[in-house]
Amino acid sequence: MEPDASLRGGVDPARPKRNPKLPRQKLQLRDPESRAATGQEVALGFTASQARVEVLRCLNCKDPKCIDACPLHIDIKAFVSHMVDGDFGKAFETISEQNPFPGICGRVCQHELFCEKVCLLGSPKTKLDPVAVGSLERFAADWHRQSGEVRRPAVAPSNGLRVALVGSGPASLIAAYDLVRKGYRVTVFEALHELGGVLAYGIPPFRLPREILREEIDRLRDLGVEFRTDFIVGRTTAVEELFNQGFRAIFLGTGAGLPHLMGIPGENLIGVYTANEFLTRINLMQAYEFPHSDTPVRVGARTVVVGGGNSAMDAARWARRLGSEAIIQFRRGRAELRARLEEIEHAEEEGVRFEFLAAPVRLIGDAAGLVREIECIRMQLGEPDDSGRPSPVPIPGSEYRMPVDTVVMAIGQSPNPTVQRATPQLLTSRGKIVIDEHGQTSMPGVFAGGDVVRGGSTVILAMRDGRAAADAIDQALASDRILAARAPLPSRPHAAGNRIMVRRQLTPEVAWIEVEAPEVARHWKPGQFVIVRPTAASERIPLTIVGGAAERGWIHLVVQAVGKTSRQMVSLQPGDRVADLLGPLGHPATIESVGAVLCVAGGVGTAELLPVAQAFREAGNRVTALCGARSVSQIILDRELRSAAHDVFWSTDDASGDFQGTVVDLMRMWRSRHPDPLAVAHVIGPIPMMRAAAALTRDWNVRTFASLNPIMVDGTGMCGGCRVAVDGKVRFACVDGPEFDAHQVDFDDLARRTRAYLDQERLVLQSV
Repeated sequence: MEPDASLRGGVDPARPKRNPKLPRQKLQLRDPESRAATGQEVALGFTASQARVEVLRCLNCKDPKCIDACPLHIDIKAFVSHMVDGDFGKAFETISEQNPFPGICGRVCQHELFCEKVCLLGSPKTKLDPVAVGSLERFAADWHRQSGEVRRPAVAPSNGLRVALVGSGPASLIAAYDLVRKGYRVTVFEALHELGGVLAYGIPPFRLPREILREEIDRLRDLGVEFRTDFIVGRTTAVEELFNQGFRAIFLGTGAGLPHLMGIPGENLIGVYTANEFLTRINLMQAYEFPHSDTPVRVGARTVVVGGGNSAMDAARWARRLGSEAIIQFRRGRAELRARLEEIEHAEEEGVRFEFLAAPVRLIGDAAGLVREIECIRMQLGEPDDSGRPSPVPIPGSEYRMPVDTVVMAIGQSPNPTVQRATPQLLTSRGKIVIDEHGQTSMPGVFAGGDVVRGGSTVILAMRDGRAAADAIDQALASDRILAARAPLPSRPHAAGNRIMVRRQLTPEVAWIEVEAPEVARHWKPGQFVIVRPTAASERIPLTIVGGAAERGWIHLVVQAVGKTSRQMVSLQPGDRVADLLGPLGHPATIESVGAVLCVAGGVGTAELLPVAQAFREAGNRVTALCGARSVSQIILDRELRSAAHDVFWSTDDASGDFQGTVVDLMRMWRSRHPDPLAVAHVIGPIPMMRAAAALTRDWNVRTFASLNPIMVDGTGMCGGCRVAVDGKVRFACVDGPEFDAHQVDFDDLARRTRAYLDQERLVLQSV
């Protein structure tokens, strides 16, 4: 690509005179009308002439406060001086000594809270605006990118020591940069199929273009950092196993990816999103390109976004781009908004409306379960709370309603619990990992930083934590470095995986598929599932693991061709590769030695029931399997199921099987002939069947578990899209399930949520 003409030139060779009274330069922006209809970047950056003016505003302080205020301690004075001299390349090199991601940070770092906050120009005495350090950082990065120059930082010779970084967000990325430059062999493990963590799924491309993110991550690849996507530590591999694989230290940078809900009535209505799910569908899965993208998002005529941070601004601005009236509702006043001033201004320019001192108390839906109204209450500000901000106090009797089609809850998030639950020896506090002053956890050799320690915070503070952890790891491995230098450790290449090994057609719509997935095959247990993308353009769908062979490294899946993605999966042939496969996910089924067990399945649920029935039998139980199909021709895995259970009976709609009727009818008939004590029932299948089966076992007073398969996006607990109502509480099926007490599941609510995208699914199928 040819460099932008505005970025090519330097300043006049004769050193220009600094002039702090020059006006602070403003970023060029796309006009509000055009940008509200596109995902293209809003801020266009400084021109070369603007950069010339802005650097001349710097006072060139003898004791610059901005360097210490920068969480990464970038030598701001030096890089600005190089820009004054016209040496933009040297300016980029100076920034990159401390920050390998100037294109990212120049766009998303809240400079106004750090370097620009302490700039002497912005002090009350001068009454001037601080130097636009962030915009200058971005300019240097964009100049370097468009110039085509290659400036590779120095890297120490390999010391042979391997370090694992869990999560590919900002904390892990900068730790990788620091460690690889010190000679470590660094591997970054990421659960999603795209790298960047919150930078990829949380921040829209109109704030951070994806090519900038990918290119700056590619700089790490060029330095030797290895990246593994579709790998969730705590599920695919345990923390302890990473040490067994030769890693000498582990950094946990898994972020704060468990979204918060308010706990008000109606939060499970269709059209109600967490900010994580809303933004993940759009940013990561490109729902804004639907139907060209397979992943949809529901945005109606009016969207209310609850919250006052950057995620709230991002969600509201996306809603505007998707044709909705967007309202940000915040329970405090404008002064208490936590979003960047720049983002607030951009939202207002694009037509987002703000409603302050108000909060929702109830969401109201129609007969189809679609959100239609939001009931709110007015607030007034009281005494400061723990955050130091005035606390919002409800005004009695001030309730009001307004129509709404989409609601986004952008009220914060907690650390993703996957690693913590799988590693109970990690000391935690309210879900956050506890570390000492050196960034080390309660497990020797395991360090942590970023939002998994802080809770929701900023990109630059996560980077500071990652840098501190890298230093601590380097110090902790000092003696190991000496030994490794004498006898370098051998590498352990990982298998590529995801290859289709065996495929056989069970019925015209259902296929048995065996996939090469060594780590999943070693760790899966009955009841768990994987998230799959058949192609790089597919959506993410959950598929239950129905079997596995650890010695071969294969897992078995049974897929019914229903929607576009499942049809793509069924069409794959031996030798093809699945684009992405993540797992094993979810909790295993509850398998106990209890006596008599009844396993009930409908349709393709029979395949999901197979490993559960086998596990119950191996635990010493007497297992009966009752399964339903439309006809004998639709019966699947009968031989395998008869090897797993002691007794197997089939119901068919057309009387071609053992019994005519539904599988629930079969349950009644079987129970009338087997009145002996029954300890546990396990049901899997279509929602109406599970609802009816659970009602029957409730009458029998038999403990019953149901394995649920709701709509999912990430499958790791990050988005909250798989919400289910259990015992009146919202649960996430991917991290709390997928198995739940069937007598406590709200099957009506589950059925409504699984129908949320039927219209969009039909549209996608029509476009195939």
